Amino acid sequence: MTLNYFPINLRFDKIICSRYLTKINLTSEYKPFIYFMDDDLLDWRSLFSIPLPFAFRLWRKVTSRRKWTLYSCSELWVSTPYLAKKYAAWSPRLIRPVASGPLLERNWLSSKDFEIGPSFQRHSLQSSPLKPSPRSLIGPTQSCSSGVVRICYHGTWSHRDDMKWFAPIICQIQRLCPEVHFEVIGDARVARIFKKVPRITVLDTMPWPDYLSYTQDNRFDIGVAPLLDTLFNRGRGPIKFFDYARCGAIGVYSSGPAFESFVADGVDGFVLKNDQQLWVDTLVKLVRSPELRATMYEAAWQKVLANSTESPEIQAYLYELREHIKSLE
Repeated sequence: MTLNYFPINLRFDKIICSRYLTKINLTSEYKPFIYFMDDDLLDWRSLFSIPLPFAFRLWRKVTSRRKWTLYSCSELWVSTPYLAKKYAAWSPRLIRPVASGPLLERNWLSSKDFEIGPSFQRHSLQSSPLKPSPRSLIGPTQSCSSGVVRICYHGTWSHRDDMKWFAPIICQIQRLCPEVHFEVIGDARVARIFKKVPRITVLDTMPWPDYLSYTQDNRFDIGVAPLLDTLFNRGRGPIKFFDYARCGAIGVYSSGPAFESFVADGVDGFVLKNDQQLWVDTLVKLVRSPELRATMYEAAWQKVLANSTESPEIQAYLYELREHIKSLE
């Protein structure tokens, strides 16, 4: 059972707690207690590289409980080789990313037009969020055959500095490639970062279930995931690879622990040094090469399937993991 929160008066034989511990008051009677960490949440130094409100929330909910967490849990599970190495003293178990069920659904395959539903908002650069008609939002509302190339950047405000680094890049792309439409997720602060970018849609942030539905229903051509070399970014995992593949996009990622060990550079995505001109050149190449995008996307989707419950290898892996959980005392 995977939980972010549960009432104290409930009893479970096995507890796998993900990320936040604020509401939990575990005692020995609740063992075995497994803590799964999918970001570097237990090193206070990593919080200095993310926006203050987000850092404070992480500190309050988990980072301040580092000592208690590490010495109370029966097992520490981590999502990346980087985290496994960093927390090697606690003998962590590396958990593979696995896609299943709705994470594999691509509803846009059966749709000629890819429209933004009315529940999604666009942010004005001058005023508060508006709710225009879906038809007023360009980019994803265009059909595959329209000639528009859609580039998306889907991330939270924790990527503020990464967004600032990427903004000049997408400005150059829009100047060189008039067929490109750019989409980013965020609030008015994100809109201000990209205020000089033409042909842009800024979608309001959304809960995970809504984002999952959105990526099932809307197709993009290219997805970007720039990451500056910070302590927090080093602890991130390759989940964005799955998100972009689900919505039909080839990913362009920063080199570093998050993607280097998962993405095959030049095969199912691009893994680039944080050189802005290199990013411009690579993105222009992708925009102007639909055949390359198609070939790389097929490879990317095959990697998703190889890391899904449809794979016999993954089925065996999950069986072994379930048996291991049963054996814990």
